[in-house]
Amino acid sequence: MVKQTLEQLYAEHTGKVSDKWAIYLVEYERIFVEHRDKPVIFLEIGVQNGGSLEIWSKFFTNAQKLVGCDINPDCARLVYEDPRIAVVVGDANSDAVQSMVSLHAPELDVIIDDGSHRSSDIVKSFGRYLPYLSDGGVFVVEDLHCSYWAEYEGGLFDPFSSITFFKRLADIVNHEHWGVAKSRSDILRGFFLKYDFQINEDVLTHIHSIEFVNSMCVIRKEAPQNNSLGSRFISGRGESIVPTAMALHSSSLSPMSQTGNSWAERITPPDEDVVRLDKEIAKRDGQIALLAASRDAILSSLSWRITKPLRFVGHQIEKILRIFNI
Repeated sequence: MVKQTLEQLYAEHTGKVSDKWAIYLVEYERIFVEHRDKPVIFLEIGVQNGGSLEIWSKFFTNAQKLVGCDINPDCARLVYEDPRIAVVVGDANSDAVQSMVSLHAPELDVIIDDGSHRSSDIVKSFGRYLPYLSDGGVFVVEDLHCSYWAEYEGGLFDPFSSITFFKRLADIVNHEHWGVAKSRSDILRGFFLKYDFQINEDVLTHIHSIEFVNSMCVIRKEAPQNNSLGSRFISGRGESIVPTAMALHSSSLSPMSQTGNSWAERITPPDEDVVRLDKEIAKRDGQIALLAASRDAILSSLSWRITKPLRFVGHQIEKILRIFNI
């Protein structure tokens, strides 16, 4: 039997309303190809009218559990005939809601974040639920176009936008090549301080890949041993152009030391430094403006005008003393 595509399931859906962009329906076919027939445990943050959970239950026909989470208290009224579907109402980034989600799904295979779209919520949800994602699992963040808008705590060059955070994860995938003694979590420290959350270093070693699609980021987890570059594999016999190639078979790549490379040894990423420098410049400008105002107030005061002749005489005396070296 030929399975219906996600687009077909959406086209024929008559139940609760679901809202997805067209590109998502196409991309999810590819993203979830390895999971579709498995007994997955699924979490969607942000369910709105609840229709997506109905459609996902038809897409993942063998799913064990499909959990939806939404902060809107009206979502408590959502009722489903499929016993595999459960809805948790509350803030996904609260300990209480996380505990309720864990009761339904102690481990997760698929996570979709379609929640508030605010940068702070996105990165904190990622940090909170990534540890529960199984190796081989996939975490998808939707609607990242919002990260370019100030209304959602973002901007094209905002160093703390959600999309900047996920761009930073691309460096974590390549951690073994940095050539400096930094942990994976070191380059996320600015986000941890900004949004008051943490991701354990061990959890970060499980990040296998980061993929960007229009308005989406797809993060996959694997066991750490599957995330390293591994040894060099060279096959064939003819090496008339580069005669030393076969000798490199089974060798490992040693990262070049980047000690002394100012771009590698920076404590904080340059874009985060810009924020700090802007604050320092604004503080300095404020101090200069205050001093200028104080100067203007003194120069315009009555006492300053009255003592002007005395100051003139004093300056003349100083000149005479300097001339005669007295």
